[in-house]
Order: sequence, then structure tokens, then C-alpha cells
Amino acid sequence: MSPSAVRFAFLTFVLLTGAMMTNVFVFQPPARQFAALTPAPSHNPAREASGWSARHAASPDAANPDRASGTAPTATVPPLETGAVRPLPETADRSDLVRAVQRELKAKGYETGAVDGVAGLVTRGAIMAYETDQDLPLTAEPRQALLQHLVLGSADIAPNAGGESAKPGPEAEAVVRAVQRAFRQLGYLTTLPDGRLNAATIRAIRKFEADRKLKQTGRISGELLARLASLAGDALQASGS
Repeated sequence: MSPSAVRFAFLTFVLLTGAMMTNVFVFQPPARQFAALTPAPSHNPAREASGWSARHAASPDAANPDRASGTAPTATVPPLETGAVRPLPETADRSDLVRAVQRELKAKGYETGAVDGVAGLVTRGAIMAYETDQDLPLTAEPRQALLQHLVLGSADIAPNAGGESAKPGPEAEAVVRAVQRAFRQLGYLTTLPDGRLNAATIRAIRKFEADRKLKQTGRISGELLARLASLAGDALQASGS
């Protein structure tokens, strides 16, 4: 090959190389080439929805529209507590009612024995003492109306219109009979037990309280039943109460 042909070939190579480099770097920038090679993102509504939820879950304003709108948040007002004991539901166990009555009586200074939900003689004696002090009919029964009276000081209980000689209810009559049996055993009564809180029984109670250095009340109480149980427990049990 002649020298002129070599020069022509070299010149041709340089021109072609320059044209290619100009086309690559001037007319087609690298960013445009990479964009052409990168696939366009597909439209995915589920992904967009999840992204929106994630952004709003992370934002404290999303959970509180009042804060987002600039208005004052709505305060949650707790229910007012009156201090009264709510009535026990009808499905509640009787022991719950007895336990509530025992707690209230004990808080007021009446001897009920253990707060165990069992309406024993001492608890029924405490109920009778409260009923006597409040001039209520003697029932010796733990009941919802009594619990309401203990807590609120009033209930749908008619006052005792018959005085001390009024005939007590069946439970209270059994307690009176138990006290009379114990007093007969201890020598404070000579009459047969009749379940009536008569004058002779009241005198026996006062004499027993005086002998034991107790406050003379003349009424049946939990404290009286507790003392009698320690002295004539067999007579109390024999009463069938």
C-alpha cells in the first residue's frame, strides 16, 4: 500500500471515530440513554393506597382530625360518681349482697363478725341493731333496700309503726328466739322463747349488758350475739337459726 493510501485510511478512521463520539456524547447524553433502558413504573393502586395509609398512620394529625383542622379537641367527660353503691344485678350471688351489707354495717360501727358473705347470727344481729336505731321494721335480712338505706340513708322501707312490741319478720323472730334460749340457759329469762322482742326480753338484754360492762341499749345486736355465742353457743344453735 502506498503512503498516500495509508494516510487516507488513517484520516478516514479518525473522522469516523470523531463522528461516533460526537453522536454519543452530544446528540445522545448518557441520562437519556439510561432513561430509555429503564422501564417505566407500572400503575399499582393497591401499592399507592398502602403508601397513603402508612404515611397517615405515621402522622399524629391523621388520628386526630381536631388537631389537623386546628380546632380544640373534644374532651371525654367521665361519668359522675355520686358515692352511692350501685344496685347489685339480679344475677349477682347473694353472698355479694351480704358482703356489701356487712361492709357498710361495719363501717358504721356495727359488729357483724367476718365480712365473708355469710348471713350468720352475728350479722343478722347487726342488721337488727341498725334497724332498731333507724326505727325500721325488724327483719334481720340482708337485702337491697337495706343496703340502699345504709349508703344513702333512705330507701323504700316503711318506718316501724308498731314500736318495740311490733312483731318482727321471720328471720328476726328466729334471732329473738335464739337470744331468749340463751338467756334461759344463762338464767336471765324464765319464760319460754316466743320470738317476740317483749319487755321481759329487753330487760334481760339490759341486765346482761350491765353484767358484762357493755353499753346498755336493750336491743339485739351483733355484739350481743357474739357474747352469747361464747357463753351459750349450744342454746343459740338449738334455736334452729
